[in-house]
Amino acid sequence: MPAAIYCENRQVWNGSLQKLHELLRMGDLAAFVGIVDDGGFAESARRRGVSASTLSRSVTRLEEQLKVTLLRRTTRSIEITPEGAAVVAEAREILDRSEALQEIATSGQAPAGPLRVNAPVPYVLHVLAPRLAEFHAQYPDIQLSIDMTDTLVDLIGSHADVAIRLGKLPDSDMLHRPLGRTDWKLVATPEYLDRNGWPKTPADLAQLEQVRFAAPDHINTLRFAGLASPVSVPSAVTAGNGEAVRQMVLGGLGIARFSDFMIAEDIQAGRLIDLFPGQLDAAPLNISALYLTRASGLRRLSVFLDWLGTISEG
Repeated sequence: MPAAIYCENRQVWNGSLQKLHELLRMGDLAAFVGIVDDGGFAESARRRGVSASTLSRSVTRLEEQLKVTLLRRTTRSIEITPEGAAVVAEAREILDRSEALQEIATSGQAPAGPLRVNAPVPYVLHVLAPRLAEFHAQYPDIQLSIDMTDTLVDLIGSHADVAIRLGKLPDSDMLHRPLGRTDWKLVATPEYLDRNGWPKTPADLAQLEQVRFAAPDHINTLRFAGLASPVSVPSAVTAGNGEAVRQMVLGGLGIARFSDFMIAEDIQAGRLIDLFPGQLDAAPLNISALYLTRASGLRRLSVFLDWLGTISEG
């Protein structure tokens, strides 16, 4: 695990940060910011594909030029000094301005450069992955890197430029763009229903078994229009991954509720049956792309968000 980084709770260094603008090595600034974001030298070196000693030399050069201590190393952690905290904030702005200038300088060219995307596993598997070849053909100079997590991430700490999330967004200082909505479907295989009985009313579901999501639990609640309370269905198994739940349902283990994009092709192909379409009482999920203000001017982000909007709608 990366070493923890702490900042002392005392007055931040008030030295002249203008010296940063005179540094010849932008790479040293980027290395220092990366070390802080990654939680230590070893993890940052792994991410960058360089040695920890190379990163250490970058920090040493910065400290010598600024004549301050940026990081203090202990046996089990790395501690960022108040001076280091001030420098890293200024360094982020310098690096962002540098990238913005590069965007202006290449405005007549096709969008290019790295773009790091974080998205839920089911969205990547069922929406992004089948269509990414189209985006790559249109923008071959954008190098996409995709990380999959189902929880809201720290965009800085996770090195993500954009995060795709489903549902209600928490209050934050991140910008977001709506990408569309997805409905809920309750499904089972025809073979499972042949063995266990085809329900004629939502209340009949209580005679079947449900493949449940470990979290969030509300996905397992089955409310229907016209019924005062949810239908309680016995649990067959609980799983912590949406794709695992889908595979279990496809294997004939029980019924489950999914976002439409996860099982639309299964329904169309006849592998799954849509139970009581239009009667499930569950609000559609919003699909949103979240990104930081500092990344909002990147053309490669802009064209990616535009493309996401088209595939989410269609």
